[in-house]
Amino acid sequence: MRTIGVLGGMGPAATAHFMERLVVLCAAERDQDYPPCLAYSASQIPDRTTHLVDGGPDPTADLQAGARVLEAGGVGAIAIPCNTAHAYLEAIRAVVEVPVFDMVELAAVAVATAYPGSSVGVLAATGTVRLGLYQAALAANGLAVEQPDDELQAQVMAAIREIKGGGSGRDLRLDHAIEVLRKRGAQVLVLGCTELPLAVDSASTGIPVIDATEVLARSCLEWAGGAVRP
Repeated sequence: MRTIGVLGGMGPAATAHFMERLVVLCAAERDQDYPPCLAYSASQIPDRTTHLVDGGPDPTADLQAGARVLEAGGVGAIAIPCNTAHAYLEAIRAVVEVPVFDMVELAAVAVATAYPGSSVGVLAATGTVRLGLYQAALAANGLAVEQPDDELQAQVMAAIREIKGGGSGRDLRLDHAIEVLRKRGAQVLVLGCTELPLAVDSASTGIPVIDATEVLARSCLEWAGGAVRP
């Protein structure tokens, strides 16, 4: 099997969750059935939303350096379990020869495949929302988009930052945001930030959920040659 590279640390808890999904979703019966993985938790990479929204330090060079570390370690492809980091995807791809997964596009295709023509509610970090990463990917796949207004987005971002700081468990601010999107017509929900699966109970949203973290993990396992659970 091929080696999966994981450029993580954005944040560390989200990276740990992604690694856990690689294990849970692999239909393995013994250690040797799991694909090899090399994870680099580069938590010192500057905050992506702070750069995109507030003009903070540019994370591009650090993201490129992390990708080079993984390539030098012998990985065959790189996954980045941070949606907002995909604003820099082409710059990352430019400095390595191995493929780099696009989790935003993968998630959009997963929605379009399972729920074609649907109206999609998007919960994501403010940098992802402001740059229109999911809006563009979903629209390109024939899907309408519902997203929080500025006031509601501020609540979503506050919840994400709390998770990054060590918070865990269900967050009522996120429950409220999901309910607003559902009432506005969202028929399916995309969790477009890798912190969100740590605080959203997908079973109680009232609409189907596509978790970009899980989509990325499944894609990595399929690429590596591991068997994937249904």
